[in-house]
Amino acid sequence: MNRSETITEIAKALAKFQSEVSDPNRTKENAFLKSKYVTLDSLLQAVRPVLASNGLSFLQVPFTGADVVSVTTMLLHESGEWLESDPFTLPLMKKDPQGVGSVVTYARRYSLSSILGVAWDEDDDAQSNNETELTKGIKHEISELAKTKNVTKENAISYMKTTFNKSSTEFLDLQELQQFKAWLTTL
Repeated sequence: MNRSETITEIAKALAKFQSEVSDPNRTKENAFLKSKYVTLDSLLQAVRPVLASNGLSFLQVPFTGADVVSVTTMLLHESGEWLESDPFTLPLMKKDPQGVGSVVTYARRYSLSSILGVAWDEDDDAQSNNETELTKGIKHEISELAKTKNVTKENAISYMKTTFNKSSTEFLDLQELQQFKAWLTTL
């Protein structure tokens, strides 16, 4: 993460923002994951007024490479202070305008939610008494979804390396597995 030389004012404003904002409504159903999530437009509707009332705004800059899409999010304060996220990078599996747009939208939602500290999907951790069984189930679902979506092992490994710096689902924690599974559903 990059930041301005000082962050005193933006830190105060972000703390106030987080005390005032409500997590957006999860209006979109993910049938495969059997959960709901926040769409980008719902996220923007929920955060923009509260950001503005606290002197905050944001920029999101996408970058498209040959096989990846990255989004960098910059949180700005009226004082001139700023915070900039590291690029949120996803592999580009479908190399057409719709595929690029889908990945950019997904990356924007995750990157913005992360820098603001706003929830964007349901927390499966809290719903499970047995994380090991949940993890096994998600790994099985990932495997089946990858087959259904014709995702090669090389593409799956590329995604994991690019996104998590890991080369196997065996090394992913529960949140990373959920993110991997969510990515597969966008293909």
